Amino acid sequence: MIDLKFPDGASRQYPDDATGRDVAASISPSLAKRAALVALNGEQRDLDRPLGGSGDFKLIMRDDPEALETIRHDAAHVLAQAVQELFPGTQVTIGPAIEDGFYYDFHREEPFSTDDFAAIEKKMAEIVDRDEKLVRQVWDRDEAIKLFEGKGETFKAELIRDLPGTETITTYATGGWVDLCRGPHFPSTKFVGKAFKLTKLAGAYWRGDHRNPQLQRIYATAWASKEDLDAYLLRVEEAEKRDHRRIGKAMGLFHMQEEGRGMVFWHPKGWILWRVLEAYMRRRLDAAGYVEVKTPQVLDRTFWEKSGHWEKYRPNMFVCETVEGETLSLKPMNCPGHVQIFDQGQRSYRELPLRMAEFGACHRYEPSGALHGLMRVRGFTQDDAHIFCREDQIV
Repeated sequence: MIDLKFPDGASRQYPDDATGRDVAASISPSLAKRAALVALNGEQRDLDRPLGGSGDFKLIMRDDPEALETIRHDAAHVLAQAVQELFPGTQVTIGPAIEDGFYYDFHREEPFSTDDFAAIEKKMAEIVDRDEKLVRQVWDRDEAIKLFEGKGETFKAELIRDLPGTETITTYATGGWVDLCRGPHFPSTKFVGKAFKLTKLAGAYWRGDHRNPQLQRIYATAWASKEDLDAYLLRVEEAEKRDHRRIGKAMGLFHMQEEGRGMVFWHPKGWILWRVLEAYMRRRLDAAGYVEVKTPQVLDRTFWEKSGHWEKYRPNMFVCETVEGETLSLKPMNCPGHVQIFDQGQRSYRELPLRMAEFGACHRYEPSGALHGLMRVRGFTQDDAHIFCREDQIV
């Protein structure tokens, strides 16, 4: 027998193989129909999965705040199923719930278009109406690989091969559609509801590596009710009106273009704002006792090997070869240069603390899909400051 403690403090005993649904039914048949998930010792589990142990127990209804992540998780599965029903030959990869929604990455030769969204949303609603059960199944590793390879799902097969040997391999099926997933999930697709909306398309590399195949990512949002969905879409609409990219263009402050991804063209008005802000920061740095320095933007590979950046940060650095056989890189950060300045000549403890600041031009390679206006760029000025001090001066 297992002992379960309920939120009201009551305790009850149940058979070792009892499921969350069994517990709900013992309280009320209507409760068993409405329950969406259970939590045992804080861990969410499928309603129809044996609990397998004692502890603090809670039934989770679909409209509970704790269920929102699963609404989005299940909606991601419904999205993937809808896409494969509409576009045969498309491969699925991963599709997690994220803040305010979810996404799913697909591999398909022909690009998706936002014009496809209406048909995909319609198919998703159809799958929800089918009320298909989400059935969990545990697999042997080799059999799971064989399953997905047989379906032409090479990305899923790769994921399974890379799972630790101790990992339990589980899938969830809705009808004849199967996906690799740890769960938990709702009992059926009807629990997802229809308060969802596809929002945008983006590119992504398999496993975030630019050497891997490029995928197509469909972003979406999902909520417990249409009212919540509408409120979210209104917030997004209002935020877009205040988007700095839109304001910057409207006011003639700056622009960005395809030939210089992640690089900013500052217009006269925008550069005035830059200089005013920079002057203010300089006054504050001067008042705080900082000395301003300037370090090189381009340094040899040996410098970055010595600093450790070449080994740890090389994929994010802009590197070039010279006709003389040198390997040079634009600096991704100012810190190593400041250390070089401090390292010149002998220093006395009486000089400490030494406060060093720089408005240094840095460059970092960011995947094109990660770039976002002025918030995520490849070329930027880092207002860096470092303090060299004795241990007893650390507060």
